[in-house]
Amino acid sequence: MARSDTVKRYLRAMEAGDLATVMGCFEEDGTVTSPVYGEVPVGPFYETLFADTVEARVGLRELYFSEDGDGIAAHIDYIWERQDGSRMHVDMVDLFRFRPDSERIGHLSIVFKPS
Repeated sequence: MARSDTVKRYLRAMEAGDLATVMGCFEEDGTVTSPVYGEVPVGPFYETLFADTVEARVGLRELYFSEDGDGIAAHIDYIWERQDGSRMHVDMVDLFRFRPDSERIGHLSIVFKPS
């Protein structure tokens, strides 16, 4: 499986709230850095995110690939409805880093600007 397929599978699982599939896209010791939750190990991050989510919609705009081959940036349109009733519609970039010779995500940095 190509790394871009991992990213696309991850984005579909995010929209579906599919924790098992999201976790399968990451290295066991993977981490996420988010403007909302900070830097967190992948398991606790997604458990918190999915518990805080009523609905999420993820629209992939474009994928960009790093020259070294170990990074992919996904430009996405993200609509997030939270348990507290708030709703965010953001133009977001997810920065995925892969370890050499791995198809699983080692680190994800989330960058967004609320619209």
